[in-house]
Amino acid sequence: MSALFKKKCLIPSKRVCLRLKQARLDAEFSLGQLEKKTRIPKKHLQAIEECRFEELKASEVYQKNFIKKYVSALGIDPTPFLEQFKQEELSHKKNCDKHPGVGCEKKHFSDLPNLLRYFLVGGALCLVFLYLGTHIQNILQPPELTLVSPTDGEITYEQQINISGKTDPETAITVNNEIIKNDEKGVFTQSINLTPGINTLIIKAQNKHGKTTEQICHVIYKEREVFSLK
Repeated sequence: MSALFKKKCLIPSKRVCLRLKQARLDAEFSLGQLEKKTRIPKKHLQAIEECRFEELKASEVYQKNFIKKYVSALGIDPTPFLEQFKQEELSHKKNCDKHPGVGCEKKHFSDLPNLLRYFLVGGALCLVFLYLGTHIQNILQPPELTLVSPTDGEITYEQQINISGKTDPETAITVNNEIIKNDEKGVFTQSINLTPGINTLIIKAQNKHGKTTEQICHVIYKEREVFSLK
């Protein structure tokens, strides 16, 4: 009977994590001091004191080793703490593996904030890389240039011809080094004079990053024959 009474008295009323924190406070150790002495990261020490042992992401042996270092650094015998940890945490984990239930689900879902944080950070990084990739592609890629009129090899009897087409916005257009205007959508149109014979038109589109697209078009201007009556 006395043996049973003694066994019950040895069972602490507080969870091991709370006892560890209280022991640290009694020893007047800050988490920073304990981190330096044990070489255990501060975030792991906080997880231990808050009974978030699953966040240590380590095997049972390493978890017990963390607790041993923690208690030994305070100058206390680690044996009672290790025994309590074994009874509370490891037995709870084994019980959850055999009989999953509500009590186990609470621990399982305690990782949700971390998972959500990782998901958000990953999503933000993907968006940043996507933006940078698109921006770099725009820098390296030459502008689009679509020539609507005239067509290459076109023959005309008019001295003036209309040049029209479309390019990217904020792109400079030149025809034989003469600048022509384009609107905010990149649409351009301009009339130029031709000389008799073959006219070579060099249309260039240059964006603000210096990338150039060029098209060459040949237009043949034939003067109309004037017949006179003699």
